Amino acid sequence: MPIAPGLIDTEEMRDKYFQVIMKRLNEQCGEDLIPYIDYKKSYCVNDFIEDYNSYKGNAYGLANTLRQTAILKPKIRNKHLHNLFYAGQLTVPGPGVPPSIISGKIAAQQVLQQLSKKEKYESIF
Repeated sequence: MPIAPGLIDTEEMRDKYFQVIMKRLNEQCGEDLIPYIDYKKSYCVNDFIEDYNSYKGNAYGLANTLRQTAILKPKIRNKHLHNLFYAGQLTVPGPGVPPSIISGKIAAQQVLQQLSKKEKYESIF
């Protein structure tokens, strides 16, 4: 369960959230599932920082600040490197499978347009 960046990542905190998750799951299933758990491993803020150098241990990649939400997320085309395009959940259009697929399609179309313009330009010379 990803948590908000900036929370202190301790074994006690991880266990607390595990208990919350299990309580909800038990309520949905109508049965105590904890006795059936053979192996438990948690992955949290410190792990995201260690493994991915993630900003404040954020599981989703961006800083989730106001400047990186909604339409303020990175655009599909990089504003400094004209040959660099982005696709996926961290671009506009936003998160979720359908928008990620759409952003890939839009990025591919822009790459093809750029290649087409380059071919036309090169054919002049």
